[in-house]
Amino acid sequence: MRKLYTLLLAVITLICVFNVPFAGAVSDNVVISQVQLGNSAASNEFVELYNNSSSEVEITDWCLYYASATSTKNGSKMSCFTVENNNLHLFLPGNSSAFLISNELSVAQPDLGSDLKFSATLSGAAGHVRLINGDGIEKDKLGWGSAAVSSEGDSPAAVPSSGSILSRKIFSTGKLQDTDLNSEDFELVLPQSDHTWGSIYEVQDICSNLDGIQYDLPEGYMLELGGTCSLPPVDICQNLDGLQTILPVGYLLDENGDCRVDVCLNLSGLQLVLPDGMELDDMGNCVPHDMCLNLTGPQSVIPDGYSKSGSDCVLNLLPLKLSELLPNAIGTDDGNEYIEIYNPNTSAVNLMNYVLYIGSNLEHFYSFPTGLAIGPGEYTAFYSDDIKFTLVNTTSRVTLRSLDNMFVDEAPYYSDPKDGMAWALIDDVWQYTNKPTPGGQNKSSYVEEVVVVASTLQPCAPNQYRNPETNRCKLIPTVSSNLVPCKVGQYRSEETNRCRNIASDVSNLVPCAEGQERNPATNRCRSVSAVLAASNLVPCKEGQERNPETNRCRNIASSDIPVAEFAVEQTSARPDNSIVWWSLAGVAVLAITYGVWEWRQEIGQLVKKVVSVLNRQK
Repeated sequence: MRKLYTLLLAVITLICVFNVPFAGAVSDNVVISQVQLGNSAASNEFVELYNNSSSEVEITDWCLYYASATSTKNGSKMSCFTVENNNLHLFLPGNSSAFLISNELSVAQPDLGSDLKFSATLSGAAGHVRLINGDGIEKDKLGWGSAAVSSEGDSPAAVPSSGSILSRKIFSTGKLQDTDLNSEDFELVLPQSDHTWGSIYEVQDICSNLDGIQYDLPEGYMLELGGTCSLPPVDICQNLDGLQTILPVGYLLDENGDCRVDVCLNLSGLQLVLPDGMELDDMGNCVPHDMCLNLTGPQSVIPDGYSKSGSDCVLNLLPLKLSELLPNAIGTDDGNEYIEIYNPNTSAVNLMNYVLYIGSNLEHFYSFPTGLAIGPGEYTAFYSDDIKFTLVNTTSRVTLRSLDNMFVDEAPYYSDPKDGMAWALIDDVWQYTNKPTPGGQNKSSYVEEVVVVASTLQPCAPNQYRNPETNRCKLIPTVSSNLVPCKVGQYRSEETNRCRNIASDVSNLVPCAEGQERNPATNRCRSVSAVLAASNLVPCKEGQERNPETNRCRNIASSDIPVAEFAVEQTSARPDNSIVWWSLAGVAVLAITYGVWEWRQEIGQLVKKVVSVLNRQK
């Protein structure tokens, strides 16, 4: 029983294979159905086309081309389905034929009708016929003869023998075979005695400018010259005279649908009048009315703190005076240069609207810190570490201006100022002074008194002596020759004639140090070597005597010199080394700073390592 079922299934399969049409054997294209290369005469040629679909196909501007056996191009044009104007369209009905014959065949058979004619050109040995539509797209192609290189499927049809033609095989009723293999789709048959022509029909398109074919005038359209259809014009602006098919330039529709003039074309919406605070520019655009042409951006109102000056707005600024500059400070200039400003007004002045311009060409400008003000009648110095400016040590100038670049005051050019010399306004004249007064009223330079060489001075009077410090003559104080006796326990100093206390009792005195002995006259310790070496000393000069305490030579007091009533106290001037120490300290600070700067990276890495070690220990 199972064998019977298997046999039945096999039979059914074979029936299906041999009876079901092959899916790729038919197409719905317009195809080349028959070609006669020539019968009794070589020029008696024809080509038949067939609409293999059941629907009409537009063949307007379709053409037949012939190409030689070795050509891969379209070849030469044989004939075309053309129309007289763009409004005409040609259609081939479904399952219908179009018949094209050579001129020579029409002469040989005058009763033979056709849809188109062409000049005989088809080769009897090998060649190609192509059907190209109006867009240049190949719809079908037939190649015959073994030499044809561009046949469908690279498989040309056989060359017809004498008295036969190339005919496409019939696939089914109303359908011709089209497998895109010329050798499979075409066969050699005897020519038939009757042919079909005249199936092509012409359609007039009422509106050539509209998509598709308009057999009748569309509703609401009007036919214009040239075969175009358009809608009747619509008057957009019914409130204006004449027909307005488009919105006029400069107009907009209002809420009632009327066309109104838009005053501001650059603004969105309809502006019937110029908006408040606006004006028309040269281009007809509405822009904010600019009260201050010199300020950036349109100013519809005068800004606070400004006043109107013609078409410009200027700041209402109180006058200030540049009063002093220090361009070349002693030592480093960094942080020591300053610019001083004086406020001559009776009220404080905020500097937010002022700017300093510095340089020969005033190429650098600096603003003041926010909230900074100068009190009435005050001098204020601004240092270079407050405002990061630089005053060069050669030649420059400073100008004070407002934020809107209005001139306020100027310090004129200075040139090569010396260290510590200020460029100051003194008695309304700019001049150098060695008495800088930052933050105070300016002072003229201090002139040092010139000391005249003593040899050029006039001798002092007999009762005067010359002060060695000032070289000036001073009165010699009157001294009595009779000195007051010293008190008990005192002695008179031979150097100063003053009474000095005698040291206390020897038994209560602290022993002298090694190399010293006690002076019997004063009970004071003195150097033994000074006494012992007296015999080895160089004799004193004439008019001198040896001091028994120090063994040094000293001038013998003249008997003519009056003896003072009191002992003159000996003073000793101690040198002031503070400048030297400060200089050394400054050099040390500079050296340390330079070292820190040069080794900043290494020091930073060392600090990071130390911090890392301390953190690990925690």
